[in-house]
Amino acid sequence: MKRFNLTAVSIALALGSASVMAAPGAPSLDMYGSKNLKFSKIDLAMETTSGYNSMVQYHENAQIDIIFNQYSGETGDTYNIYFDGKKVATGPITGSKTTASFEYAQGGVYQMEIEACDATGCSKTQPVELSIADTDGSHLAPLTMNVDPNNKTYNTDPNTVVGTYFVEWGIYDRGYTVDNIPVDNLTHILYGFIPICGPNESLKSVGGNSFNALQTACQGVPDYNVVIHDPWAAYQKSFKQAGHEYDTPIKGNFGMMMALKQRNPDLKIVPSIGGWTLSDPFFSFTDKSKRDIFVASVKKFLTTWKFFDGVDIDWEFPGGGGQATDLGDPIKDGPAYVALMRELRAMLDELEVQNGKEYELTSAIGVGYDKLEDVNYADAAQYMDYIFAMTYDFYGGWNNVTGHQTALYCGSFMRPGQCDGTGIDEKGEPYKGPAYTTDNAIKILLDQGVPANKLVVGAAMYGRGWDGVMPESLTVAGDPMTGTGNGKLTGTKEQGVWEAGVIDYKGVKSTMIGSNGEGINGFETGYDEQAEAAWVWNRSNGKLVTYDSPRSVIAKGQYARSLGLAGLFSWEIDADNGDILNAMHEGLAGEPTNYAPTAAAGADQTVVGPASVTLDGSASSDRNGSIASYQWTQTSGPSVSIQNSASATASFDIGEVIEVQTLGFALTVTDNEGATDTDNVVITVNPVDVEPTNTAPVASLVAPTQVNAGDTVTVDASGSTDAEGDALTYTWTLPSGVTGSGSSISFVAGEYDQDTTLSFSVIVSDGELTSEASASVVVLKKSGTIDPTCDNAWDASAVYTGGDQVTLDGTLYEAKWWTTGENPSQTGEWGVWKNLGAASCD
Repeated sequence: MKRFNLTAVSIALALGSASVMAAPGAPSLDMYGSKNLKFSKIDLAMETTSGYNSMVQYHENAQIDIIFNQYSGETGDTYNIYFDGKKVATGPITGSKTTASFEYAQGGVYQMEIEACDATGCSKTQPVELSIADTDGSHLAPLTMNVDPNNKTYNTDPNTVVGTYFVEWGIYDRGYTVDNIPVDNLTHILYGFIPICGPNESLKSVGGNSFNALQTACQGVPDYNVVIHDPWAAYQKSFKQAGHEYDTPIKGNFGMMMALKQRNPDLKIVPSIGGWTLSDPFFSFTDKSKRDIFVASVKKFLTTWKFFDGVDIDWEFPGGGGQATDLGDPIKDGPAYVALMRELRAMLDELEVQNGKEYELTSAIGVGYDKLEDVNYADAAQYMDYIFAMTYDFYGGWNNVTGHQTALYCGSFMRPGQCDGTGIDEKGEPYKGPAYTTDNAIKILLDQGVPANKLVVGAAMYGRGWDGVMPESLTVAGDPMTGTGNGKLTGTKEQGVWEAGVIDYKGVKSTMIGSNGEGINGFETGYDEQAEAAWVWNRSNGKLVTYDSPRSVIAKGQYARSLGLAGLFSWEIDADNGDILNAMHEGLAGEPTNYAPTAAAGADQTVVGPASVTLDGSASSDRNGSIASYQWTQTSGPSVSIQNSASATASFDIGEVIEVQTLGFALTVTDNEGATDTDNVVITVNPVDVEPTNTAPVASLVAPTQVNAGDTVTVDASGSTDAEGDALTYTWTLPSGVTGSGSSISFVAGEYDQDTTLSFSVIVSDGELTSEASASVVVLKKSGTIDPTCDNAWDASAVYTGGDQVTLDGTLYEAKWWTTGENPSQTGEWGVWKNLGAASCD
């Protein structure tokens, strides 16, 4: 009996001991209370639009709240949270439901385990995935790409810059998203554009919603701080191809670019601040206090958005000449620009120490001589990594003067002395500076002292063009660059024309050039070998486009290589089908082409014997090398002895002659690689008593192609010339109501009910011989509305977007898409404007 009791007690004690020694019950994760295990270091307003500072809140640490349950067994005393096996938090268990709250600094994706413990032991959950979003993209998988297969594969030197602009608004009508970027072929992406709060009349002047959007973004934000212009595009819009869901912490372009960096970690993504319509605040930066505000805001922006790798300044333009014609100080802006670069570099250096990564400082700059003379870019370059030379937009539909919009060298259509700025224009006035070309711009920058390895040449992934360049307007048959435009190129979005005067390269290729490159739909292709510039023209309707072709881009790449420049960049990637980016690589990878030198034997001369004649070949040139030798030889006429025949300048003596003699000479120049060119000159020797031959003058008549009623119009024949230098007289045939005499006629255009053509002609005489020239001026009809109280009258200078309504001549029109300068009454059935019928201003 006693023995039995001992046994029972032993069993009871054993059972009691087992109960005491059991580990706590295993925790179970409360998924709903734990936000599906998606946390973030940045809080973004996803369903509203307001001031940037209220929409974007970045935290050094993510707040993590993990809720777990223990509905059976012992709860235990203490919990531990593990990320990838590393304990990251611990705390007391408070009951059957416990909230573990802690902060964590490092973004990423982790395998999380929850452990409940007491003195007897611990129980742990199975691992579950938890993500902490950070703006470096560390929480993201590499982006899956969807790139046009026309983009080839290249192994370009990693020290070479191959960059492009990706624009924030390209995701809309164009449907071009981050995963479409051929990123494997790029070293740099410039994200356009980041705006600055403050004065922005340029943006306001173009109309549309952009100004209002910026005003909203700047609510509660001090002037001269940077903000995000379009939050929907930047971080709110869900892209299914990127796996975005409703609760994805960071979406939009920014979210995709963060994933892009996970795929291509060496890629540089740089926010471009400013741009054509967003540059107004820069002109206040002559004040250091305003620069200080700006630099501090850029620092905060880069700290918030960690995937960016520096900053690009797109100030258009220091000294003036941008969208805001009333802004710009040629004296103060240049030093302010240099100071801004110095201060940004100092700030970026601080960030490099703070964050352990490199930050680049770049700037896109205008390259006309008048833009470059206002800034000492050599002083600025010491603080910068690269200068992106915007070697495009040299010509365009803003006027009716045709020319190559992105040429490497001067065009064959140019007047004598136009290339280097030493000549006289068609109005008889001296050129103010050298022509806008890539080569002229780079030479100016190199002459300033900018290091070659900091200069990046721009390629255009678009064309600029005109309507109405008709064959009869050409001064050189077959060369449309010698013609006259009649307004900006028109077309449809489907053709790649998103705004009047501009067309995507892929639109040029598919609707004008064709797959064989010879032209389709009535277009013919052309190439100016002297300029390294392409054009495509339809002589039946006068549509002319100047653009960068693969051939011209390859020439730019070879040019950059030959001078030791940093590389090439392009505006803008959504306009390319792969052809232009491929050509950028091919040009940078290939050996530079040795272009033949250009021999210039000088103008023909007429002398009276006896005479000493100088043959001058000093104007000979070589575009990418040097002239190694000159050689003069006589090709016709009585033999003479040439002195210094192996130099640029040679001479010979000729005695008295009894009849006219003609002597021919050839100059052959050879460059440093053995290429040659030859030019000829003729010397006519007259006897003493022979009267010189008189030649007819050359009449030239310059006039605007179209004007508005009330404009002062000048029709100018002063550019007429006479080879013998004789004084010229002018006899005019003028339209009714216009009077005048002399070398030019000025008048005020009258008012007409319809477009009216005024014809002018002038006979130019040297006293013996004459020549004639003619021109036409179209006076546009005077527009009006039937009710002066209408507040939506069409304004030719305004910008309209889809849905905007205007009145013109008593008719109500509605814009189908973005437009400016397109007369609603002239766009026709397929144009941008929809006719809604009679206007009512009630």
